[in-house]
Amino acid sequence: MNAASGEATRSEMTLRDCAQRSVRRYLADLDGSQCENLYELMMRQVERPLLDEALKHCGGNLTRTAELLGMNRATLRKKLAEHGLGERG
Repeated sequence: MNAASGEATRSEMTLRDCAQRSVRRYLADLDGSQCENLYELMMRQVERPLLDEALKHCGGNLTRTAELLGMNRATLRKKLAEHGLGERG
């Protein structure tokens, strides 16, 4: 987000749009079937590829990856372990 204007950047809009389309499609595909814990399901499904791609983008460097994701290294390491993503480097 552009702090000065409060407007979302093109990348943020694209991510938001993708998420919205995916959720809309998922709900439509349920076709009346019950769904519970959609928030938890969505976060589980999105967090792993986010961590994996951020780690790849930073060449396996945990410090840079943590900075990119806006979290500290300890949190990053915990999340990597939770998702079975080993450290690279």
